[in-house]
Amino acid sequence: MLREVKVFALVGLSVAVASSVLLFSWSPSAGPRKRQAATGRPNIIFVLSDDQFPGTENRMPALKKDITSQGVKFTNTTSTFPLCCPGRATILRGQYAHNTHIYGNDLPLGGWAKFRDQGLQDSTIATWLHDAGYQTGLFGKYMNNYQDRSIPPGWERWYAWNGPKEGWTAINDQGVQKPMDPREADSDTSNAALEFLRSHLGRPVPVFAFVSFGAEHGPYYHNQADTDKFKGVRVPRSPSFNEGDVSDKPSYVSKRPKLSSSDIADLDQKYRGGLRSLMRVDRFVGRTSDLLRSKGEMRDTYFVFYTDNGNHFGQHRLAHGKLQPYREDTSFPLIVRGPGIPHDSKNGELVGNHDIAPTLARMGGANIPAFVDGRSVLPLAQNPSTTWPRTAILSERETNLDPPNRWDMLRMEGSNYTRYEDGEKEYYDLRLDPYQLHNALGPSDNAYPPPNSATRAYYEKRLDDLYACSGHEGRASCREAEDAPPLPSGTVP
Repeated sequence: MLREVKVFALVGLSVAVASSVLLFSWSPSAGPRKRQAATGRPNIIFVLSDDQFPGTENRMPALKKDITSQGVKFTNTTSTFPLCCPGRATILRGQYAHNTHIYGNDLPLGGWAKFRDQGLQDSTIATWLHDAGYQTGLFGKYMNNYQDRSIPPGWERWYAWNGPKEGWTAINDQGVQKPMDPREADSDTSNAALEFLRSHLGRPVPVFAFVSFGAEHGPYYHNQADTDKFKGVRVPRSPSFNEGDVSDKPSYVSKRPKLSSSDIADLDQKYRGGLRSLMRVDRFVGRTSDLLRSKGEMRDTYFVFYTDNGNHFGQHRLAHGKLQPYREDTSFPLIVRGPGIPHDSKNGELVGNHDIAPTLARMGGANIPAFVDGRSVLPLAQNPSTTWPRTAILSERETNLDPPNRWDMLRMEGSNYTRYEDGEKEYYDLRLDPYQLHNALGPSDNAYPPPNSATRAYYEKRLDDLYACSGHEGRASCREAEDAPPLPSGTVP
């Protein structure tokens, strides 16, 4: 039995299972081509950033050159819970937060301890691919407040940040805790992942690397060489930035004053810092791509790039943060490249972060447990004409968080419907109003016609059905809830 390890990475899984003969008969002279010919299975590298603002992926030259331009960008990707630990639990298991019960970064709502104590780490994408014959490794940030010297099931190479909060102060290196300089955490993560890939690429056993960085999360550590980059760059001044009229928004937004000039200067500074921190992630993408080419493995590797959640920088007068049902927080794109995927393409079908785990499993030919709520987007990535029956995705946020407003959002093709625990509602036609400036259900905004009562009842039922969905026996599956037929044409304004 291979040891367990975890790796944040770019994606490259396969569709067959290695036999014991292949596992033990390799010799250095075999070379990378012989592995692929023998097993037919690709490597998988999944790279995860932290709190990345949508659009900043276009500021990463290696990502654009080696992944985005060589693969597909899913432009309608939804974060099902825009917060670090809930998002990471969903990525690892393919479940909505109401099925993982991870609602926060700390106990009692969430965090690593709750993830462990519920037994959730016993079945993740790591165990599925490990059981399918993959050499697995995790590098960087695992779960918020992870503090342990054990190695979770499924991971053979384990290099996880181990410490309070985000865990930037220590590293669990294969079960041994060592101090870590937080200023070099992302650089150390990159080096450890590259070392793993150098030593394992070209062997009979395919590789799954999960590589998770701290960028673009503050405090924006970066290389000295990047200090002068992005001088003068500002947060994009979209129509939603420091929005002029928020009277149509929920009360927690409508009561906010406009951002001051000093507020805006601080946002611009943080935005530049975030871009600089992302350069370490981008260098890892470039160095990994060069390594794969030198090993003859580039064409046989899947790369996947995503973030744990988006965040906002001044949109709708919200200073800087996450956990809001707006596109900056919930709509970072999923990027995938690899065998059979058309180059430089975009896909607007509804996909979510709960689709990542089953997609990686499908790439590697691993079994997908029945509890998984999401579905593989690999067929859609390889063939854009693939039938995609999903008509809605749930995004949710529990209470007892700061600010203390609970909401759930129905993300549909071209529109969002959000309800809050205090009874307030939002509806945006994203085709007419992509910056979410005109809430059709707001108290003072009639720029676009509101949904009629029958349409609103339909939205409410769909949200209720999605909250009740589960992969557990005896309950309606989330796929059934997501695939419910839309209202007849002409019903929705």
